[in-house]
Amino acid sequence: MSNRANTCPCCGGFVLRHIRHRELYWFCPSCRQEVPLLTISRISVQLENAHTASIKSSTVTSLE
Repeated sequence: MSNRANTCPCCGGFVLRHIRHRELYWFCPSCRQEVPLLTISRISVQLENAHTASIKSSTVTSLE
């Protein structure tokens, strides 16, 4: 796992992985806050971008 994924988006400090009520979350000891799972959001955006690109390329191909 990259070091970038284990840093707090607010302060840049390291985050700790915790499990509570059978759910995974990240905690920043510097901010004393839970950190959202940003990697999941990034993956969703990447998948959406890939889907949009494939639609555009199929449209261009069908027009030719």
